[in-house]
Amino acid sequence: FTFSVIFSLSFDTLTAIKTNMQEAVFFPSTGAAGTTVEVDFGDKTAAKKHAIGYWSIRGLGAPLTMMMFAAKTPFTLFLYDILEEGENGWTSDYFCAKGDYIKEYKQPLWNLPFCVDRENKKVILQTNAIFAHLGRACGMLGDDESSTSDCEMLLCEIYDLRNVIVGYVYGAGPAEPSSVLAGGRKHLSKLESWLEIQADKMAESSDDKKATVKVLHLVNGKYSAPDFHLYEMLDQFEALAKENGEDIYTGFDRLKAFKEGFALLPENQFYLKSWLHKELPFNNCMAKFGSLPGPKTYTHGESAKDASWRGKGVIEMSP
Repeated sequence: FTFSVIFSLSFDTLTAIKTNMQEAVFFPSTGAAGTTVEVDFGDKTAAKKHAIGYWSIRGLGAPLTMMMFAAKTPFTLFLYDILEEGENGWTSDYFCAKGDYIKEYKQPLWNLPFCVDRENKKVILQTNAIFAHLGRACGMLGDDESSTSDCEMLLCEIYDLRNVIVGYVYGAGPAEPSSVLAGGRKHLSKLESWLEIQADKMAESSDDKKATVKVLHLVNGKYSAPDFHLYEMLDQFEALAKENGEDIYTGFDRLKAFKEGFALLPENQFYLKSWLHKELPFNNCMAKFGSLPGPKTYTHGESAKDASWRGKGVIEMSP
């Protein structure tokens, strides 16, 4: 009798402890996400100190996710689906959940993407703020004040590049792809020049000739947050150019070498070979370009059957 009581109390105590531990996790889960991806790197008991929330597309979520993969940092990824509503409309469980998030977490700036810092019980909003926050957490935001400033400048410039293509794919106007590509090249020209300067620095500090130097990182030859966003934007501009019979890399040898070389780095293989990169579309389903993998274009009333990335439930990923 005594043994059974002790065993019962011990079991109850353990259950309570387990429950308290689960309750202690800040933003542990959300039913509004069609897919929740739990990413670890071999140790399933390792704490996932961060969570990222975004649409179930590549978009802004892809470079943030790719950075976490490269840094081998366990985290949770919440992907929110956009679904068809009526003849021409769209809906998402995220729209209903957003108001609850704002109230529960006292964060009026709530938007997608969002980053949950579970350790400090804080939610970070706005893309470049998230890049900076996760960049610091991953050791990918420069080694000193000067290189951190470089990272911040590059993140802003690459976001300007992104705005060019976003204005086209989601805009109502009849813009021609050729004009969009021309607009993108204005920013790519700046980034090409940046890479040339990095090549000069690398050649000066080694016995290699500048022409043979491969620049695979934007800041001091090391991984940094803007590397990942530039890679993603080059991938999308490259696809748009190819669809329209153009080569986005004409005159941009450094950018081409960066894109190709960055894709081969061992730290990037887990992400680039995953369904998150291969099966998610560039953009959401109402976009005129890249709204289906391929990239192809989503057609309301016809393409739902092809949206295999939606509603996957809870998925565990590990190399």
